[in-house]
Amino acid sequence: MKKTVIIVVLFSTLHLGAVTLDEIVANAKQPQLIEQTIKAEQLALESANLAQMQTAPLTYNQSLSQNQGARESGLEYEVSFSKEFKLGNILELEKRQNSLNNEAYLLEQKREIYRYNAYLKNAYHNYCLDKAYLASFRERVHTFIELYGKKEHAYREDEISKTELLQLRLEKQRLESELNRLGEKQQNAKEQLLSLTTFDSYESLSCQDIYPIQEEVVLNEESFALTQEAYSKRVESTQVGLKRYSQKIESIDVSMGYTKELDRDIYTLSVSVPLNFSTRKSEYERASLLHQSSALSLKNQQRVEQRVARISLLQKRLKQNYNAIEAQKEIINNYTSSLLPLIKKSYQYGESSVIEYLLSEEKLYGLKQELLEKKRGYYETLFKLYSMSESKDV
Repeated sequence: MKKTVIIVVLFSTLHLGAVTLDEIVANAKQPQLIEQTIKAEQLALESANLAQMQTAPLTYNQSLSQNQGARESGLEYEVSFSKEFKLGNILELEKRQNSLNNEAYLLEQKREIYRYNAYLKNAYHNYCLDKAYLASFRERVHTFIELYGKKEHAYREDEISKTELLQLRLEKQRLESELNRLGEKQQNAKEQLLSLTTFDSYESLSCQDIYPIQEEVVLNEESFALTQEAYSKRVESTQVGLKRYSQKIESIDVSMGYTKELDRDIYTLSVSVPLNFSTRKSEYERASLLHQSSALSLKNQQRVEQRVARISLLQKRLKQNYNAIEAQKEIINNYTSSLLPLIKKSYQYGESSVIEYLLSEEKLYGLKQELLEKKRGYYETLFKLYSMSESKDV
């Protein structure tokens, strides 16, 4: 029994404290699957590259014939072997050319990890925003329940009407129902986020490490790092290809044979050399690679310019989101410091109706909900910005 208790305690303390954003990202399942997929693709491409580098297999030829001569007759046969041999560093150049293209492709696949991490971070921040809003709403419900208790006492003392008490009771029930809904929504959001990681659903989230809301965000100097590295490898691949097609003689075919005629044995050794100067294939291949290099440069320039424009747009939107948040905070501050106290005091002294009081409270939390949505928009823009720039968060 004692051992069982110790085991339970050990398991319960495997992760002390709340889960942070960095831990969410580090323990996410999907990026690990993407990495495993990329690794599997890498092995497949390497094997395919090795297969392409193999020359044609050794060829075995055999023939049998019947000689019907005037003086002699009998069977004659011939046996031969032939094999193609690549000369110089042709095979190494072809292998390098294919490897560079494969590496570029695999680097481009890693961009999916940036996109998924941005999704995780946005989901984490959405949860934390809801958590803060829920705490504020819970405080509102607690304050209202205290007010309702006082009004119940006032009703028993015949200080307020039954209608007013019923209106307050209905509002209390509505607020409690809304609080339960928000609590369930937040719990579901947390469980859904944790289900994307290796953590258990009962873990709590820290929310002490959310990104600050600021007017401008400085991007890492290594923007478009993956895209630029992949581009460099593709350009290098074309340069290797140019070297490969500059070879004067690429291969030779060697064959060895034995022929048995009726009265003699014949041994043969032959070498076949393709004469590249008799065809313009290598010239066209080189021209194709030169055009491909130019096309890669133009395509990369176009892609970078498009992303720079997109990032500029996102930065402007981020600033707009920031200004909207600051303006909303100012509205809430003015409302809570000037108008709302007057309405509350007016209701306490019986100068305004309960409906006016309830509407004023609902107005405040409507403003807070608008602030919540503006913050959501800010973080969505922020993580799109990081994902688009392929830069690590500063």
